[in-house]
Amino acid sequence: MNFDSLINIETIVSFLLVLFRIAGILFVAPLLGNRAIPAQVQMFLAITICILISPSVHFHDPLAYTSDWYLMTLILQEVTIGVMIGFAAAILFAVVQIAGEIFGMKVGFSIAQIIDPSNEGSSGVLTSLYVLLGGLIFIQLNGHHVIIQALIQSFRLIPLGSGIELAGASVLSGFLVKILALGIKIAAPLIIVMTLLYLAFGFITKLSPQMNIYFNVGFILGPVLGLFVLMLSFPLFRILVTRLTEGLEGDLVQLMKALKGA
Repeated sequence: MNFDSLINIETIVSFLLVLFRIAGILFVAPLLGNRAIPAQVQMFLAITICILISPSVHFHDPLAYTSDWYLMTLILQEVTIGVMIGFAAAILFAVVQIAGEIFGMKVGFSIAQIIDPSNEGSSGVLTSLYVLLGGLIFIQLNGHHVIIQALIQSFRLIPLGSGIELAGASVLSGFLVKILALGIKIAAPLIIVMTLLYLAFGFITKLSPQMNIYFNVGFILGPVLGLFVLMLSFPLFRILVTRLTEGLEGDLVQLMKALKGA
């Protein structure tokens, strides 16, 4: 078998379709698709994975070799599949960001903003802390390996050119609901404690307005108590992020089956 027999229109089209799906996943997936990572590095990683995967992916559709419009439709379809899978994985970090924002607002640190290169903007101090801790836990549990495994598995569950079903959108909406609920669970200890504290301040102020207890004590006690509860809630945060990471592969498989219509 010579080199010329390997390079033909079929292998080129198959390679491009595989590359576009991989790029769609990697450019959106958590950590791997972080904006702080140069686009050249992301593209190099996508091409490297594509070179390793494409020989095992089979694709044969004569219309794709003769019709440019049909080929563009297939490319758009593969990019969509990749983006949806990557977005489903990225939703995991939305939990961390939601919890961080809730903590920041309750403790009073939401006014403190720092530059966040991952979204090319600014974010709260506690949000950045939670994203950093969540990223470390994600790497420790080999979450990036789960994404790559799901990427490889996607070519078995959703073959090239097989089309996608709209049922995947309902699965993604279910993920969003679950993520919002988990974000509230992570922040629940602080929400309960700070709500009780503010109720106590409001009750005392109502009984004795001249004490002005909130402005004398609340500005100091609120953040201190909030940080204390924050430190106590770190084990809960680790447990929930670990549960999310360990269940990520099953969630991605469920999404891919829905996209396939299974």
